[in-house]
Amino acid sequence: MPILQNRSYCIQPTREGLFILIIRAREEEAKGASIMYDGRSNALFLRRPKETIVLDYINPAIQKALVESSEVGVVELDLVTEDVTRTYKVPMRRVDEVFVATYGTSFSVA
Repeated sequence: MPILQNRSYCIQPTREGLFILIIRAREEEAKGASIMYDGRSNALFLRRPKETIVLDYINPAIQKALVESSEVGVVELDLVTEDVTRTYKVPMRRVDEVFVATYGTSFSVA
């Protein structure tokens, strides 16, 4: 299963209290997507059954509110044209710990 490290993403809160995750558009539609998050600096975005994206260095200012969210809106953006490719909502799955090994692990950069 490929594990992608997403270097270019943004998580923004809306006035309504929903969080929006903005990521680079992918070729295939998301399927059965969810986000695993423990309230710390990393989350795992399970976008498709065999596609996991590491969201690292989540801003400490939003961590507490983000972990209390039940869902996150996702916007997939074409980074060249800045056009929105697709939007959808995914459930937030609270977990005890998200462990992201970096030593000796190679990630594909997404």
